[in-house]
Order: sequence, then C-alpha cells, then structure tokens
Amino acid sequence: MSIIRISSFSKQFFAVSCFSGITIILLMTKECPYLHSITNIFRYPAANDSAYSYVTFEAFRDGRRLGNQMFMFAALFYVAKATKREAVLFSDHNARELEQYFILGVRKINRTCPCFSFHEHLVSYDVRIEEAIRSENATNSRTILLRGFFQSYRYFQPVEHQIRAGMKFKNDIQDFARDVLRENIPRGWTEGRFVRVGIHSRRGDITWDGYRPLGVEPAPATYFQKAMKYFADRYKVVQFVVVSEDRKWSRQHITYDSQSSSVNVTSVNVTISLKHSAGQDMAILSLCDHVIISTGSFGWLAAWYANGDVVYYSNYPIKGTRYAKSLNVSDYYPSHWIPME
Repeated sequence: MSIIRISSFSKQFFAVSCFSGITIILLMTKECPYLHSITNIFRYPAANDSAYSYVTFEAFRDGRRLGNQMFMFAALFYVAKATKREAVLFSDHNARELEQYFILGVRKINRTCPCFSFHEHLVSYDVRIEEAIRSENATNSRTILLRGFFQSYRYFQPVEHQIRAGMKFKNDIQDFARDVLRENIPRGWTEGRFVRVGIHSRRGDITWDGYRPLGVEPAPATYFQKAMKYFADRYKVVQFVVVSEDRKWSRQHITYDSQSSSVNVTSVNVTISLKHSAGQDMAILSLCDHVIISTGSFGWLAAWYANGDVVYYSNYPIKGTRYAKSLNVSDYYPSHWIPME
C-alpha cells in the first residue's frame, strides 16, 4: 500500500457550514410532521403560464457553503418543470461559490415580484410542495420563491438530466481534476485497468462535541475501513482517493487493512488529496468510478455526480437524536445507495 500526497495552489477546504447545520435543526423542529406521499406532481397542469413565469430561491444569508447552495439550486429545476416556469437567479443572489465553480444554465434577472414564497419545513422531501405547485390561487401571476434546503433525492430524480446540464463544472475545474487524477496514477498501474473510488471524510466543524446532541458526528475510521474492504473485495485493483479537510486524521486513519481482506495489498492504493478548493475537490470525487461518503451535503452531491456505486455512513444522523427523528432517511438517500456503519 502507498500513501501519496497531492498538492496544489489553492488553500480553500470544504465543509458544510455550521450555520446551515444549526439552521436545519431549527427548521425541522418548527412544525409539520412528515406526511408520506407518492403523488406524482408532474401529471398536473402548470398553475400559471402568464406574466411571472419564474422560480428561484431566497438569497443566501445564513453562511451556507457549496453543498447546501447546490441542493437549493437543483430544486429550482424540479419546481420549474412541475410548473412550466423558468428557473432563474435574481441579480442580488449571494451564490458566489456556485458561480465560481459551475456553469449555471439559468439566466440572471432583476428581482421580479410579486412572489409566492414556499418555506420548506423539513430537511428532506416536504410533501406540502405538491399542494403549493398545484395551487393556482397561491401561485397565479407570481414568481415562486423557495426557502429552505431541499435535501432529498426526490427533488433530483425527475429532473436529473436538467440538473446535470444546468450545473456543470467549469472547464478549468474539470481539467484540473482530470490532471490531478492522471498525474497520481499509482506507479506501474495503467488507466482503465483499475477502479478509482473517491472517499469524502467530513470532519472540521463537526468534530466539536456540541454537534453530537444535534445528531451529527464524524464517521469513524472503522466505517471507512469497512467500506474500503467492500470495494477492494469487489473490484480487486482499486485506488482510493481521499478528500478531507483533516489531513492528519486522514493519513492516520483512512488506511487499507490488508488483514481483513483477501485482496493483495499491492493491488490497493490510498491517495490523499490535499490543498484544493471545494470545487476542485468535488470535481475530483465526481470523476471517480464510485464514492464513499461520510456526512453532509458535499459528499452526497459528489457521489451523485460520480453516478456509480455509493456507500454512505448509516449513523448519520445519530440514531435517537432530534435530527434523526425529523429526517426521513429514505427520502434523503437514493434506495440503491449502500448503508454501512
């Protein structure tokens, strides 16, 4: 096994903002218990095709970072398709990270109101949006303004093609990620003859003990080792590419345990990706064949972009906490993703 350090010029790391994490808890404890629904809102006609045929989101004012911004942006395509509206950004939106790393396939316009504001009450899929979309009285001649986090695969599933086309990595970000992976192919290995598995380990803010009562903790080393064994046993020749803001912990704990696997240690490589921006790291993970994620929106979206096998940490959120009781995990993770603890 070899440990390879990758470096670049950017100093920015990523982690889901603690501000947005706390906001999520506040939102989900307000009201409106989850109501399960399998209603297909796309069979209903659009509420309005008149003057104000836009959908957008409220400007970010809570410190949320890249992953949470991306979830919010993706939800625009869901509502836009369901209402036959155009997804747009207002000129006063504070979405710098989105615009820094992605080619956004929407127009930027001046604020256009009156607006119908939909305030999400749940962390995952909020079934009330179906009623709001169908309500002509509420939305007629109004721009739909989304407020919340909209973190559910159900907002992605009907419009996956539109989201991938409307939120593409910029060429320089994509080229950077390709170069990093190409330059760090293990010595003696040949591209196309091994499987590349990205690993996202979120630590940073959530290592603070105050996060645990809220329902969030870092995934332990045993989880990563179990997930790595799963891929090594399945694909035999594997390069693991680790992305994390905690370099020291990653080097010490995200290692391949050859004693627990039948795969020869020379067929497994662990590469630690260091000193890249949030967008660069996400692009690197997106180009991997498969992804192992820990907690948070950043890893979720990187895994969705990669579109391969995904293993996720099943103790997120921590069982028995208020967050766990309020989050419908079956709405958050696609059913074909693989839980491990």
